Amino acid sequence: MYQLESRMNWRRVKMETIVQVFDPFQKYDVNENIASTVEIPARGYKQVIHWKDGEALVVETLSMKGDLLHFYYEFKERFLSVSVNDNRTFESEDVMPIHLRFRSRFDETRSKALKEVGIVNKEIAYHLGKDNHVFLRVGNLESGHYALLNPKTYDLLSINNRIWNSDGRWIDLKIIFKSYETYRWQTYPKVTEYFLDEQLFKRVTVSSVQTISRLPIKRLKELAKELNQKQIATLKYDYAL
Repeated sequence: MYQLESRMNWRRVKMETIVQVFDPFQKYDVNENIASTVEIPARGYKQVIHWKDGEALVVETLSMKGDLLHFYYEFKERFLSVSVNDNRTFESEDVMPIHLRFRSRFDETRSKALKEVGIVNKEIAYHLGKDNHVFLRVGNLESGHYALLNPKTYDLLSINNRIWNSDGRWIDLKIIFKSYETYRWQTYPKVTEYFLDEQLFKRVTVSSVQTISRLPIKRLKELAKELNQKQIATLKYDYAL
C-alpha cells in the first residue's frame, strides 16, 4: 500500500478520453479466418474528467458532437449521477475512470475503487500467469474478482470480474489497462479495454491529460445543482447537494 501511495504524483488533473463501443456478439470475417468484433460508431462518446485526489471526481460524458449525455459529480460528501439524454442511459460504472481512483494516495479511495468492481477481499499474493509472467494479485482468485498489478511499477494491468447472466451462468468481465505513458512523473494507461467472455465491447483512449492548479468546481457545482433539480429522489442515490 505504501508503494501505491508513493507513486501517485498527481494531485489535480484534467483528462479527456474518447470511447469506442463494440458489439461483442456480432462478428465479421476478415480473410475468412479472423473474426473481429464490430464497432458501433454511433454509440461512441467522449469524456472530460476532473479529479482532485481524495476530494473530487467529476466526469462529463459527451456525445461526439459535444452534447452532454451523463454527469457524474462526487465532491466531498456530495454525489450526483444522472443521464441527461433520454436515448442514452449510463450507470456510474460505465463512466468511472477506475485507474485514477485505484492509484489514489488515500486507502479509503482505493478500497472504494476495488469494491466498485467487486473486489471486497483485499488479500495480496503473487500470481503466475499462463505465460509464466509473475504479477501481484489483489483479491481472491477463486472468487473471480481480483486485480493484477505489475510487481515492479505497481501499475494496474487488469481487473477480472464476473457478472451473473439471466440464463443461469457467469459471464467473465475483464478490463485491461495498457500502453502506459508517463506525464509529470506519473504513469497512466493510454488505452483501457473492456471484454465480455473475451470479446471486446469498449475501448477508452486518453486523448489529453494535464495537471491543473485548481478544478473549475464553481461551474461544476452549479451544473450539478441545475441537473439535480430535474431529478426525482430515489433510494439508490442520495441527490442532496
